[in-house]
Amino acid sequence: MSAHYKAIARRTNPESVALFPLNGTVLLPGCDLPLNIFEPRYLNMIDDALRGERLIGMVQSRGDTLAKIGGLGRISQFSETDDGRYLVVLKGLKRFHLGKELDVTTPYRQANINFDAFQHDADTHDAKQTTEALSESGRSDRAALTVAMKSLAKAVGVQVDWNSLQEIPLPLLINQSAMISPFEAADKQSLLEAVTSDERRRLLIGLMHLYAGQINGKPKDQPKQ
Repeated sequence: MSAHYKAIARRTNPESVALFPLNGTVLLPGCDLPLNIFEPRYLNMIDDALRGERLIGMVQSRGDTLAKIGGLGRISQFSETDDGRYLVVLKGLKRFHLGKELDVTTPYRQANINFDAFQHDADTHDAKQTTEALSESGRSDRAALTVAMKSLAKAVGVQVDWNSLQEIPLPLLINQSAMISPFEAADKQSLLEAVTSDERRRLLIGLMHLYAGQINGKPKDQPKQ
C-alpha cells in the first residue's frame, strides 16, 4: 500500500490540532473519510488547514463533551462547489489522545494532542496484501470477518462486490469496515480505541453479528472469533 503515507504518519506529530467534532464518525489509519463542509466555522477551518500542514483532528462529541481519543487526518483531496461548500477527503494518519482544549480566537475548537501508544498506527499504511482469498471457508481471521460482513450486509440490504475486497490488506479492511458500518457512536468509539488490529477485528465481528441479529428481529449468539 502507501509507504508515502506511512512516512507522513511517522513524522507528523503536531502538539495541537484544529478539531472537527462529528458524532457517529471516526477516522482510522489508512482510510479515507469524505466530508461535505458547509458551516462557516468549518469552512474557515479548512482554509486555515490548507495554508498549513492540511491537518484536521476528527473527534466524536456529545454536546460540548469531546471523546478522549480521536483520529488525525490529512486533507488529501479538496474541491469547492458553486454554492460555496467544500468537498474534502481526509486520509487517516493515526490516532491521538485529546489533551487540554486551547483558548483560541478561531471560530472552531483546537486542542493539544499526543500520540502516546499510537505511533504503531503508521504501519497500517504499508500493510501487505496476503494471498488469502475473501472466503467463508476455513478458520482464518479473514474468513471469520467475511462471515460477519456478509451477515450484516444481508441484514441491511447492501450489495457488496466481495471480489474487490480481496485486494484490501486485512488491517485496512478492518478499519474501513469499522468506519462505514451502521453502528452507534459508542460502538464506533470502542472500535477506534481498540488497542490492536486483532482486538478491533474481534470486536467488529461481534458487533456485526449483534447488529445483524437486531435488524432481523432475533438475538444472535456471538460466534467464535
